[in-house]
Amino acid sequence: MESQRYTVLRDWSALAVAAVACPLAVFGGSNLGCVGQGLSSSCALTAVWISPLLLILAGIITGLITRGWTGLFAVGVGVILGMMSILFLSAAAGRPVPVDFFSGVVATVWFSIPIAVGYGLARAGRWLLGRRKRGDGTPT
Repeated sequence: MESQRYTVLRDWSALAVAAVACPLAVFGGSNLGCVGQGLSSSCALTAVWISPLLLILAGIITGLITRGWTGLFAVGVGVILGMMSILFLSAAAGRPVPVDFFSGVVATVWFSIPIAVGYGLARAGRWLLGRRKRGDGTPT
């Protein structure tokens, strides 16, 4: 049986990773997409592909850190906090993003999907590896 130690710390760590991943995907994705290109349309297309990959990676990391419905809830709260931090960071940079309620919900769902996919991939991988170690499944 697995140890239940540090579950609260794991949930808080997953929340922090998800909260940092959202602004990192926006600002870091656009910066990584434009390295050496300057601001252009091809730069924007590259950033569109990099940001979801960063979010999927963050989801995989959170899936490896925590588990269960409580962990998934912590990741969801982290995404909401991360989306709110994008608003605050853009306002602090002098370029506030005017967002209505509907756009905010759509953007939050848009960012939640890749993180949830990464979380699910990590949890499925851990489940398969754990099942293999226990010897469950079809005979070899």
